[in-house]
Amino acid sequence: MDKPVVAIVRPFTSAAMVAPALRDAGFSPVAVMDYAGPSLGPLHSSHDPAEYDAVINHHGDIGETIARLGALKPIAVVPGVEAALQEAQALSDALAPEFSNDPDLVDARRHKYLMHQALAAAGLPVPAQICTTDPSEVAAWIDREGLAGRDLVIKPPTSAGTIGVSRAPGGEGWRDRFEAMLGSRDKLDVVAEEVLVQEQLTGVEYAIDTVSHDGRHSITDIIKYRRVPYGEGIAVYDSVEWLPYDTAAYGELIDYGLGALDAVGLRNWAAHTEVMMTPDGPRLLEVNARLAGAGNPAVTEIATGESQVTRIVDVCRGLGPKLPPGYTLRRNVMAVFLMSHSSGIVRNAEIYDAARELPSYHSPVHLVRTGDHVDASTDLFASMTMGYIILAHEDSEQIYADREAIRAIERDLDVEADA
Repeated sequence: MDKPVVAIVRPFTSAAMVAPALRDAGFSPVAVMDYAGPSLGPLHSSHDPAEYDAVINHHGDIGETIARLGALKPIAVVPGVEAALQEAQALSDALAPEFSNDPDLVDARRHKYLMHQALAAAGLPVPAQICTTDPSEVAAWIDREGLAGRDLVIKPPTSAGTIGVSRAPGGEGWRDRFEAMLGSRDKLDVVAEEVLVQEQLTGVEYAIDTVSHDGRHSITDIIKYRRVPYGEGIAVYDSVEWLPYDTAAYGELIDYGLGALDAVGLRNWAAHTEVMMTPDGPRLLEVNARLAGAGNPAVTEIATGESQVTRIVDVCRGLGPKLPPGYTLRRNVMAVFLMSHSSGIVRNAEIYDAARELPSYHSPVHLVRTGDHVDASTDLFASMTMGYIILAHEDSEQIYADREAIRAIERDLDVEADA
């Protein structure tokens, strides 16, 4: 190939946006696909083989895949999703080591218990946690940490999109949830070989999206989540608001988030770091060593004119040392996730047409249609069966008002429940 080759390993969800941007910038995008690991079925629809000059299928022999990809002489290897981290690390170390992350901490960038342990070792405060296969160890940990009667979170240590995450209010029922999760397979076909239990944090949840080069972290956006409870789940997305890059207002959050990247050895490429600002200060929820999901980069470009995608391209163009520390928020932007409180067939999606008349209405993303089957909004993947509406306006108060107007429209949603 006469153009510089950039390989993207499992280019699903937002990572699918990278290939066309690379092509426009004069690069040759190549996909590395892995059909030997988790099926990643809910993500497959985002992958378009036509966007790539070559697709290399990895079938478990990393040496063979290194040789096949190496023949194309890639200048960089970019991980697409969390499940690609081990494979991308091996390929990058062999073929583009100047863009690699710390190989000794690759597990800490994927496994949530090891991730928090890495932060603790770096001197950053983290929530109390235990990861085990033995519920008796959890019981002893609850007593030891003084967490009896406290809210707990039970999750698989390698979950994505809040899949499988549940809560035990006041600690009630944690053992049943623990035992039900152990050994189960989630909708990405990942087996919970052990279970992570944490104290439940309270506060405001943020995410810091970055692109890093040689250990320098460039913030592309800071977003604030609004979530609402739904059954035993803890993470039903209501809306996401894009915030200004304001080191005075968010300095503690920024310092903690970038410190977390250092702690887990992330030196290159994208990260989506979720942090809860608690009464005791920032606490890590998780570092996701990949682009922010659910189409976030496209919405970020509406808000700032740039995104993780544009800055990944800049790194490939040799502009990594010139990446800015932050960004300029050009207009207030919010994504309002549509919600269904049951699974079934949507009978009147046209009710959302009324949102087009709202002053801050910008555009829909994967908006549900009449006749579509949707899942109850219990995690991010389920939320995406409904889609979301982007609001953009110079007045943030108008955006807040229009979010409530969408919720009022939604009260008339008719979902014919599954039999």
